[in-house]
Amino acid sequence: MKYNIIAGLFIFLFLACNPDFNTNQKDMRYQSSKKGLKSNKKKLKPNSETTPNQEAPSNQKEDDVKKTKNTLIDDLRNLIEKAHSDNEKYKKKVDTVETQYGMLEAFKILIWDYSSSEKLCENTERSRRYRRRIYSILNTINDNELKNFSEIIEKSGHLQGIFNDLSTFGEIFDHTIDFLYPKKDTLEKLEIPNLEKLKNLFEQLLSTKTTVSEMMYKLLLDYQNDENDIKKDINKLKSHISELYNQTSKKRIEAKKLENDIYSMYQ
Repeated sequence: MKYNIIAGLFIFLFLACNPDFNTNQKDMRYQSSKKGLKSNKKKLKPNSETTPNQEAPSNQKEDDVKKTKNTLIDDLRNLIEKAHSDNEKYKKKVDTVETQYGMLEAFKILIWDYSSSEKLCENTERSRRYRRRIYSILNTINDNELKNFSEIIEKSGHLQGIFNDLSTFGEIFDHTIDFLYPKKDTLEKLEIPNLEKLKNLFEQLLSTKTTVSEMMYKLLLDYQNDENDIKKDINKLKSHISELYNQTSKKRIEAKKLENDIYSMYQ
């Protein structure tokens, strides 16, 4: 027993005198701590919540879509309102039975059909509407020049054909504008592709009106300037206006198709 106590005491003194003993214990504790940190890092899970930076692209895209739609709506609404305003001016434009802006003699020649004796110069509702629609297409020609224009058309022998086409153009615009105007405040219901399509169709329709109006005005100028001798030579005038009539007929067909395409978007 005495020897065991003495042996134990020597071992204790030996270890106490060993300089590496405490260091090893510290290193062991430090290594253990590092392993614990690594273990904790492995257990961390990625944050699945959306950060502000991740939300930004999504919000930006939504803002861009909204801005595009609002721009289309504003542009289309302005087109409709301007077309309606211009059309209303001609609806309120009253031609006197005595002169009809100098075109009275031309309207006297035309009748509604062979079963009716009503001439287009008369003061009936349908005759007034027919004349007004022609005036609306001839908006590039001054009122005081309409008489000269009608006389040129009459000389060519295409009075009925040209005037009927012009009135039909006016009818197409009347119907289309009357159709779209009540819908201008509910355009938000349409998606962007349909808004783009409707805007494109309506712009094309307005463009055909401008084209035909300019064609009629150019005819007046060509005649006044005796372009290609159409003022001196009646046959050349007839040929010139015959070609013009073919062009207006094609534009009338084009305008009618555009009108139907606009209607179909709401069916």
